[in-house]
Amino acid sequence: MSRQKFQENLILLNYEMLTKLSPKSKEYFYEMLSENVKTVFDFAFSGIYLYDKWTNCYKLVSSSKEPYILMDYIQDHNSRPASINSTVTIPIEKNIIFHEMQQDIDLVTIPFYPKDGPFGMVVCGYDPKQKSIADEIYLVIKEEIEKLLTITYPLFLSAASEQKHQLLYEMTTKFLVLTNKTDILIEIISSIRSIYPDFGVNLLLAQDHDDTLDLPIRTIKLSDQSISSQAFLNGEVLIENRIKEKDTCIYAPLKGHQGVYGVLQIIAPTIFGVQDEDILFITKFSNTAGLAIESTTLYQNSNHLVSDLRLINDLTHKLNSHLDLIEITKLVRNQISQICHPEEIGFIYNMQENNIHHYDVVDGSTDFFETLPGHGFIRDSVNEVLKRKEAIFAGDYKSTGGKGPYRSVMVLPMENAGSINGFVVVLHREAYAFTFDHFKLLQSIIHHSTLAFVNTILAEKLKKAASTDYLTQLYSRNYLDEKIMQHMEKGAMGTLILFDIDDFKQVNDKFGHYVGDEVIKQVADIIMQNIEEQDIAARWGGEELAIYLPSTDLNSGVQLARIINTEVENFTEPNVTLSAGVSTWTSEVDDTARNFFIRADKALYEAKSYGKNCVVKYSINEQVTEN
Repeated sequence: MSRQKFQENLILLNYEMLTKLSPKSKEYFYEMLSENVKTVFDFAFSGIYLYDKWTNCYKLVSSSKEPYILMDYIQDHNSRPASINSTVTIPIEKNIIFHEMQQDIDLVTIPFYPKDGPFGMVVCGYDPKQKSIADEIYLVIKEEIEKLLTITYPLFLSAASEQKHQLLYEMTTKFLVLTNKTDILIEIISSIRSIYPDFGVNLLLAQDHDDTLDLPIRTIKLSDQSISSQAFLNGEVLIENRIKEKDTCIYAPLKGHQGVYGVLQIIAPTIFGVQDEDILFITKFSNTAGLAIESTTLYQNSNHLVSDLRLINDLTHKLNSHLDLIEITKLVRNQISQICHPEEIGFIYNMQENNIHHYDVVDGSTDFFETLPGHGFIRDSVNEVLKRKEAIFAGDYKSTGGKGPYRSVMVLPMENAGSINGFVVVLHREAYAFTFDHFKLLQSIIHHSTLAFVNTILAEKLKKAASTDYLTQLYSRNYLDEKIMQHMEKGAMGTLILFDIDDFKQVNDKFGHYVGDEVIKQVADIIMQNIEEQDIAARWGGEELAIYLPSTDLNSGVQLARIINTEVENFTEPNVTLSAGVSTWTSEVDDTARNFFIRADKALYEAKSYGKNCVVKYSINEQVTEN
């Protein structure tokens, strides 16, 4: 058959194929084209490979069933095809190449380079024993395929563009119904993989993400000078040809209306020049993804904000319920524990007296803050806050000069009316155990609770001031009377000691009232050094002092009075002595507070009568006998 006849037959079959072609039938087109070549020239088989610029490979696009058409060329082209595969990784020459096989079929490779459209090659198998085909016939195949591809290229290009737009539409539709950020990220990754199945993909995010998922997601590092950082900061698509890795990376910022939320990294397995249409599509894709992340983030933030506002509102209502300091501390501590699950929580109050600052650990703090390391941590962190004039929020406190085992640290000042009234310290041994959202929420909680802390502490100070003697800092007579009457209603027994400084008028006359006041303060200090936490020491009036000992019998009260008398005699300057009267009450005998006081006062009077500097006891039985 002549060249002209071969060409006419091929043109006829190709024309018939074009009449049935649609933009979405690319796979059908290449399959039929391969079949037409096989039919017209009576080849044993034929297959079409197209060059893929993304992977720098020639890929089989026809679905020939013959296994020999699936081959991978070895490097030097001098040997026959080596293995069965669907890709050819070595560039082909522009000349027709013949391969003599050791089997019954030989191969011919016919390259084609159309004016518009993809270039590649046709690989045909023929039996050299049955016929010999002239070289010009192969040129016919080359010319007709190039003409045909030039015609179909715009059609398929339009179909590919439509496919990508359809993907963007479908992706946008999915994003509209997704409210979970993780679902959005999964959809972004799967969509890119469906378009570019041979490419790598990573999401470099600026926000926190669930790192327990098996997804190619990392936190972007903005401190370096990497291309990804530049893409994030500039908001532009950037391309990097990595010579060492022998690949090309595309960095597309995930932009929303309010900011950039990360960078989409697409990794092509070879170095190549990215086409404008690809950059345009990736830009549209990343912008759509950025808007979806922004929408989901705003939705989740709004939910968190509503939840946080409810929490703060509920907390504020409880704080305004006239709670005492221990209840307020417990309430705030429970809220902090629920939010960020710290290992240690400390409430440190700024006690300022005579322009000197010292910090007390409020009841309700964890035990660490009552230890020496805890005191040291309070000192160092408080000084750092005062120096920096801002709160501490550190995920790796150890690396920034912090001491101790705690790496996640939040130190939040309790500020009110321009003054720092104290600090809340939150600690965890694990690095980065607290998020920035935890920090901001705790700042709000501390802000709303500071006033309650301050008011409660001031109220307790005022209450203590009202029930405390200014000179000795012991309780007042009224406070002592009130506590004794309360205890007599519910307790089992109690003992009262009344002290009177002997010859106190002489001290005032000889040394002056200032020294007299100092003597009273010395006696009060000695009393405080010898009583237990549950005991109540008070200034009874003038130079008279008193101690009430709940649940203590008469003899124990006498013993304590003698110890205090001895210390006062030995450790006061100028030296003074005490007279003491001791009385007791018990629930087993009908008694009143008034009689209880009278017995103690009568015992003190007798001590003064016996020569002073002594202790006299007066029991309820003696009073009953006298009556």
